[in-house]
Amino acid sequence: MNTLGDLTSRTSNNFNLIRMLAATAVLISHSYPLALGHDAVEPLSKWIGLSLGELAVITFFCVSGFFISLSRDRAGNTTDFFTARFLRIYPGLTLVLLLSVFLVGPFFTTLSAPEYFRSDETYDYLTHNLTLFSMRFQLPGVFENNPWPGINGSLWTLFYEVSLYILVGALGTFCFFSEGRKFAGFVMFYAALYVSFKALMLNSTLVDDFYGTESFFTWSLPFVLGMSFYRYRQHIEHRFIGFLPFAVLAACTWRTPYFFECFVLAWTYLIFYLGFATHPVIAPYNQLGDYSYGVYIYAFPIQEILAHLFKGIGPLSMMLIAFPLVLLAAIFSWHVIERPAMAWRRGLAGLLSSRLDNKKTHWTRTGKGAA
Repeated sequence: MNTLGDLTSRTSNNFNLIRMLAATAVLISHSYPLALGHDAVEPLSKWIGLSLGELAVITFFCVSGFFISLSRDRAGNTTDFFTARFLRIYPGLTLVLLLSVFLVGPFFTTLSAPEYFRSDETYDYLTHNLTLFSMRFQLPGVFENNPWPGINGSLWTLFYEVSLYILVGALGTFCFFSEGRKFAGFVMFYAALYVSFKALMLNSTLVDDFYGTESFFTWSLPFVLGMSFYRYRQHIEHRFIGFLPFAVLAACTWRTPYFFECFVLAWTYLIFYLGFATHPVIAPYNQLGDYSYGVYIYAFPIQEILAHLFKGIGPLSMMLIAFPLVLLAAIFSWHVIERPAMAWRRGLAGLLSSRLDNKKTHWTRTGKGAA
């Protein structure tokens, strides 16, 4: 019986397809509020208390936890790791933000061009979303009369994604992935924090999502599970029957305060089972490219444009019109922006490492001279 560790070493898997399906699920889920407004009920919400979009985000995070840990393990050093993460996120993000501010915004704003470009909100949208702190989701006068006003509400996940990249980078720097006791200690520490905060949330009406703490624990859980699946990959067998106990546990906790945690555990196991369950029919998809990030970051603004142009458009019509347009944008983003940017990894990482080494040498010499 193969373990996840055995299968990780193979080049063929289904995770490009899984990420693409998750990005498409976000598009489908967002079509309801973007077409009908805040009161629209998204798919799956009534059944499991999670929308299809939230399920997709859980999928993204558990897969990221596994493969970002793998990336850190294989990276030559910390600089190489963070360079790779930067080049995977920021070139695509920068382009979609620039297009939103300087193309979509001026064309669709209700303000005059001078008013739009004089507004601080215009440039705050760009700078805050590039730093990922205090993110902005609206541009002045843009889509204000849409059922769901805004420009790109999907970007909120990037703050948590990058925060967790930093966590993985830090753990890798101190050998947490190579030393079992250290990683087990991290998992126990995280679990203690998670359980403590969960208990506080359940037993106090005074605790709200202050400073994003609840959101951090919600979305870090599948990511840490993905990290754990990676660290213990040699001990996790790849078989469907292994999913069943977790599925039963999730079913038994349905409509209890602990359903989310049990469901995420079951879903994470299922995702890795499906991700490594390769089939000759599915395998060629990997040759197309990883369009999931482009679909994710372009879907929301394109759907907002459709809601503006076609007043009263329904969710199904929005999905059918938006998907091919979003896919074209994602294909362009992958082949022209994302993939070429990732090819800069070794050169940029080498340059940064060299400069850091030079600075360290300078500081050392300066310190010795001062002494």
